[in-house]
Amino acid sequence: MQGKSEGRYKYRKVYRLSNKMATKIKIPNRVVEVLETPVEKTVVELIAIGLYGGGKITLRQAADLVSVGAEEMREVLEKHDTYINYGIEELEEDIAYAKSGE
Repeated sequence: MQGKSEGRYKYRKVYRLSNKMATKIKIPNRVVEVLETPVEKTVVELIAIGLYGGGKITLRQAADLVSVGAEEMREVLEKHDTYINYGIEELEEDIAYAKSGE
């Protein structure tokens, strides 16, 4: 997905895919230059890290948001020096997930 540059900002168009919301954001060019590619994946990853770090979502929910497994999400969190909170809620969620056979 290519962005359109206007001055200091790069515009990214995001389209609705299945049950995901679409939005358009302005990201300064200097930020785009330092973000890992693809930018869209990096932005979603950073949102998941922020939500997880703030206690808004569980590890499994963060992994689902980023479209990776729980172990890979742990690695992402460690890479970003994010504390991994594995409590009762995460344990129960992992047990239910394992029983579901997904």
